[in-house]
Amino acid sequence: MKKIRENGLVKGIAVVLFVLLTAAAVFSCFGVMYCYGNDLYGDVRSFYSTWYAHTAIRHIAYSEIMEPYWEFGDLSNLVEACRNREVDFDFRLSETDGNGVETRQLIDTIREDETYGCSSLDHMEMTDADGETVHYSLTVALRDPPVQGGSLYQYKRVFDVIYPLRSIVIVTLALSVLLLLADIVFLCCAAGHRRGRAGITRNWADKIPLDLYAAVLAVPFGMCLYLAVDGMGLASPVWNALGLLCLVLAAVAALAGLLSLCTRVKAGRWWHNTILFRLCHWLRRSGRTICRLTVRSFRTIPLVWRSLLVTGAVLILLLLLGYNGYWDGFSIFLYFLVSLAILAAVGFGILQMRRIQRAGEALAAGRFETKIDTRRMYWDFRRHAEHLNSIGDGMSIALEQRMRSERLKTELITNVSHDIKTPLTSIINYVDLLQKPHDDEEGAHYLQVLQRQSARLKKLTEDLVEASKASTGNLPVELVPTNAAESVNQALGEYQERLAAGGLSVVTTYPEDSATILADGRLLWRVLDNLLGNVGKYALAGTRVYVDVTARNGKVGISIKNISRQQLNVSADELMERFVRGDTARSTEGSGLGLNIARSLAELQHGALELTVDGDLFKAALLFDRVEGL
Repeated sequence: MKKIRENGLVKGIAVVLFVLLTAAAVFSCFGVMYCYGNDLYGDVRSFYSTWYAHTAIRHIAYSEIMEPYWEFGDLSNLVEACRNREVDFDFRLSETDGNGVETRQLIDTIREDETYGCSSLDHMEMTDADGETVHYSLTVALRDPPVQGGSLYQYKRVFDVIYPLRSIVIVTLALSVLLLLADIVFLCCAAGHRRGRAGITRNWADKIPLDLYAAVLAVPFGMCLYLAVDGMGLASPVWNALGLLCLVLAAVAALAGLLSLCTRVKAGRWWHNTILFRLCHWLRRSGRTICRLTVRSFRTIPLVWRSLLVTGAVLILLLLLGYNGYWDGFSIFLYFLVSLAILAAVGFGILQMRRIQRAGEALAAGRFETKIDTRRMYWDFRRHAEHLNSIGDGMSIALEQRMRSERLKTELITNVSHDIKTPLTSIINYVDLLQKPHDDEEGAHYLQVLQRQSARLKKLTEDLVEASKASTGNLPVELVPTNAAESVNQALGEYQERLAAGGLSVVTTYPEDSATILADGRLLWRVLDNLLGNVGKYALAGTRVYVDVTARNGKVGISIKNISRQQLNVSADELMERFVRGDTARSTEGSGLGLNIARSLAELQHGALELTVDGDLFKAALLFDRVEGL
């Protein structure tokens, strides 16, 4: 099928078939129309029984006989033409008494030796110059055969040709139309395909703008169609042939336009190759350019003046539309005052909006300290300005927190690198010393250092894993009623000797009421262990450590306060971060993860850990919900 569709010879044959089938369809269509119009499929058996023959008799009776007789009263020329067989008819004209009885014969050219195809008798009346009514009877008889060369003769020839073919023309019309449709479908499918070329190929006609091409084809199409209708309406066979030819040419022009449209549609975006589309596209671009330039020019005007200008134009337009010629001076003056009030209100609102706009531009530029004075602002302007002030404060806080977070991340990387590098370096160095000559005492010392540093590295790794689990909530938690005072007392018992060795004395305070909380005993012990361990590491020797347990307002609090051995130059929030220690010199062993783990463990038990630093005073406070009735 593809080869047939791309074959130029086949497409040429299809075009020739289109012309022939079009001619056959047109000829058959006119034949069928002629047959139905003259009732050839009914009772008509001869030309003289057709509608045309009877219409011709009527036409002859009035236009060629009675009208000249009424106007001139002399038909001698017509009588002479009848006797010389120059016309297609003979006639008999008589006066009657009004009842159809002939009173006087005026003209009679009908002869008994003449053969007539059909005749017609009409009764007519007219008013003479004296106002009297005169009655006539007129008989018109058509000769058989008609005079050669006349219009009746040509129509009879057409009848003699079509009448025997009246059934064949129907079959011919149906077959020619079906074949013509199939041929058109093939041509539409083959349009745009060329042998040896992939895809759709446009010819020179397809590159012409579609609407221009349609207009060019419309001229010959319209002319041929007009000539075809005009020629087919005449009785001359020559004119009929010319009309048929013009109709075929019109069909060829329509086919050319259809095939070009099919090719364009297959190629895609066919509407782009039209003058109308290009004109609309140009108008749209021009309109957009004009609108853009207008808006750009309008925006160069300051906002206040621009708003006043628009408001003033609207007020003037309303005045022109509402003025009906009956306004008095007071009405005009009142409208003028109202317009001034509207302009003042709009100007005042625009000034406030301009202040808000400038503040927004400052915030967008990063100047978060910008504040809007809202003392002279009203309604929504004041609320919007206050919102912008709040946004500026919030963005300042967010920026500060982000900078702090970035700083803490940097410190995190530095601290974790230091904490991991220190034991690793010691391990590497002492392994190297063990590989060199040494005595037993030195070897024992080296092994002791290796054991201590490997344990430190192991503890750091475990703390990292535990901090990760605690912060993500991946530790099992079993909350049961727990007496906070007893848990604290047990923890202090475990650390009593260690704290005493550091020269620290513990001062405890317990509540009189029950201090029962929902907690996991194992996790609570790890929190207290971390806090008391930090006291043993960092508290100043010879000072007191205050441990208080309180129960009030539905809460149970556990606080531990001590004096730091070294100056605390970091905030409580920073101490809660990972790898941050109160020992900024990092001379003591530790991962800096303890407080962060403790806070996460407290949160897993639905509690909270808060730190407070006041000079050298360090305070850690645990807060849990109190369980009543236990």
